[in-house]
Amino acid sequence: MRFHLLGSLEVLDDDMPVPLGGVKQRAALGYLLLHANRVVATSKLLQALWSRDVPPTARKMLQNAVSGLRGVLTPPGSGSEGSALLLTHAPGYLLRVDPNSLDLSLFQQLTEQGRGELARGNWPAAATVLRRALGLWRGPVLADLAETGINWPELTAIKDSRLATQEDCFEAELACGRHYEIIGELESLIEVEPYRERLGGQLMLALYRCGRQVDALSVYRRTRAALVEELGLEPGRELQELERAILDHAPALDLPPSVQRRHLLAVGRSAVPAPAPAPVVITPPVAEPPAMEVTTVERKLVSVVMVSAQLGLAAGDGDPEDVDEVHREVSAVVHAEVTRLGGVVGGNVGSVFLALFGVPRTSEDDADRAVRAALAIRDRLGSVADAQIGVATGDALVRLPASGAPTASGVLLDQCRQLMALAPLGAVRACTTTRDASSSVTWAADPVPTGGWQAVSCVSPRGATRRAQVPVPFVERERELRALQGLLDEVCERRRPHFVTVLGEAGVGKTRLVCELAAACTSPVVALRGTATAYGDDHGYGPLSDVVRGFASPETLRSALSSLVGAGELADRLYSSLAGLAKAAPDVPADFPAWRRFLEEIADSGPLVVFLEDVHWANDVVLDFVEELGEQAGSVPLLVIATARPELLQRRPSWFGGKRNATTISLEPLTHNGSRSLLNSLLAARELPSELWQALVSRVGGNPLFAVEYARMVSDPRTPCLHNENGLPVPSAVRGILTAQVDSLPFEVKAVLQDAAIVGDLVSPGAVAATGQRDPGDVAKALELLEQRDFLRRQGRNSETGEIEYGFRHPLVRDVVADQLPRAVRTAKQERALAWFEEPALDLTDRRAG
Repeated sequence: MRFHLLGSLEVLDDDMPVPLGGVKQRAALGYLLLHANRVVATSKLLQALWSRDVPPTARKMLQNAVSGLRGVLTPPGSGSEGSALLLTHAPGYLLRVDPNSLDLSLFQQLTEQGRGELARGNWPAAATVLRRALGLWRGPVLADLAETGINWPELTAIKDSRLATQEDCFEAELACGRHYEIIGELESLIEVEPYRERLGGQLMLALYRCGRQVDALSVYRRTRAALVEELGLEPGRELQELERAILDHAPALDLPPSVQRRHLLAVGRSAVPAPAPAPVVITPPVAEPPAMEVTTVERKLVSVVMVSAQLGLAAGDGDPEDVDEVHREVSAVVHAEVTRLGGVVGGNVGSVFLALFGVPRTSEDDADRAVRAALAIRDRLGSVADAQIGVATGDALVRLPASGAPTASGVLLDQCRQLMALAPLGAVRACTTTRDASSSVTWAADPVPTGGWQAVSCVSPRGATRRAQVPVPFVERERELRALQGLLDEVCERRRPHFVTVLGEAGVGKTRLVCELAAACTSPVVALRGTATAYGDDHGYGPLSDVVRGFASPETLRSALSSLVGAGELADRLYSSLAGLAKAAPDVPADFPAWRRFLEEIADSGPLVVFLEDVHWANDVVLDFVEELGEQAGSVPLLVIATARPELLQRRPSWFGGKRNATTISLEPLTHNGSRSLLNSLLAARELPSELWQALVSRVGGNPLFAVEYARMVSDPRTPCLHNENGLPVPSAVRGILTAQVDSLPFEVKAVLQDAAIVGDLVSPGAVAATGQRDPGDVAKALELLEQRDFLRRQGRNSETGEIEYGFRHPLVRDVVADQLPRAVRTAKQERALAWFEEPALDLTDRRAG
């Protein structure tokens, strides 16, 4: 038997769940397991089961619960081997359990082992063991009992122990150079634990090492504000010293060069504890392999924001101290709004500030974010200063230093400066490219005579990143639609919940598929829909907020809940829990039982389908709730369909894995014929040469969104789209999607992908290593990771060298990646690649890398 406390209480016998009876019996078992192999006094058990108002029959009820547990733990006819023994032992009871069968004991053992490795400085082994310990958790400790109102001190202690283990794990992973990989987890955890200074310091260090100094300092300011305003305490000395070190760019914060070279290998690979020391053997010194080159200069599509703040009357008579005070207030506003929307502040000259969006990582909506930030800055500065703001989008040469803020150069900055200078006071002026790419902004009807467009306002970010659906045929998704319809019929017929995850890359048709199902939902089926956005004011709760507002507006929510469950205590409790979601409040307390009860009550009155779109952008609280809903939902006709990109599985590798009431549907690219059929419908009125048709189908690569964008580009009379030796250009929307995917890679792995793009359509470790002057073994491991992330696909082995060869998953990926390299860098790499291919084949056999 195995016992699980780290999540809902669960007992497994040969991997089959054992029924545990009522709440009191489960609570008694849970409390005894928390004190496994120790005597628990009867009085203590009674106090745990009835915190107050102990009934006269409590002892008899406890005896009945213990008797029932004995039957569960040692079924009739079974031996004692492998089973727990529940013994009467004065002054109470003793539950004997093999520590290896209890997940809490395993967690504690692994934590101690990991801390031992940490103390010895064996960072990879420590990170691996501590991750194994954290992987045992399936949710809050004894989550199902906690929902019934149980609040034992032991639960708080175990929760604190988990947090300490997470902090130890982050420490080890930071030492391994995995700062890129853990930022998202740190950011989510610091939201719910704002007072833990160690967590805050770890997030600051991770952000700093990613070149996000401004974000790191912002974390310090938030942590200090929380401590001072709510507890009246200043941050500890260590956190204050870390802030000073970041401001000074202290070398002590950087990774040692040896770790900088190795930490590529720690991505996606299990670390192995260090072996026992071998006998000392004197050998000649071996030259250390050259450090992997990291691309620090890239050509990127970025959006630039320039803000000129005219201080005016706010600066008084111009006294330097008054000016400085206003200037600091303006600076704080600019930094806050730019950071909130994912940009970086590149610095300032006097009262002119520069911000960059799309650096160091591209987002699909950088232009939209830039304009939204500009409008928010304009509105917030209204009472402090008159602002002139310019926004421009285009190509720039971006430098990404190992530490410090990124910088950009090019005519784009001059264009932005001109737009800023021509903007009236209190106005935001943007270029045409920015306007065309900003879907959530309201613009003046006509362009400004002196150039550019004036931004007026922006709509709510809810759904702002959702591209308008172009009316196109429903191509090659009939099988998936039939599967969803079949699951809906089964849910309605059997009154049993089911959870579906639709996975697919951006633009492959996830939204179109759920739209088809939603259109087919007729009474009595109720459909509610929620969408997560990549940014905005929903704080990651967007899907749940949309679902609540789909049920009722914030103004009518209370009356709608009363109609659903009747007026009374339950309606009041649901309203208090859901009101924050309905209003999209910034600090929404997680109340999983109430949220689940809300959906169950709707489903109980009629079949309910809940569509949760783009959940890869949702915060961890939403993801935790959906996973717990899958485990705890009652017998009601509830179908939950979540759409997500594959990166969700990087955040949650075990997402709904192995659940009986769960299905995952992966949307593959359209076939060649499907792509051609879709393009035919989009370009029905166009006469195109056969060569152009062939090129279009190839470039689309089976992605419906790419087909729409290419059709729009070909149909635009302003775009010369002749098929020539340079090939078809890449539409800006397609380029943004692919660049965002590439920028999600660890920095060194992305550099290997750039080298592979220079080598050609078919690449091998030896050729890529020669092109980038890297170690072939390191390159082979990076190519394996790129295959796992679906950037490359294995094509077999080279018959001459024996090396594994890879091809690019999508023909456009290679073009987009290669275009990021500056001309001089690209030329040098091309020469090295050509030299490698020109070497005799016989010599290549001595350089096998995989």
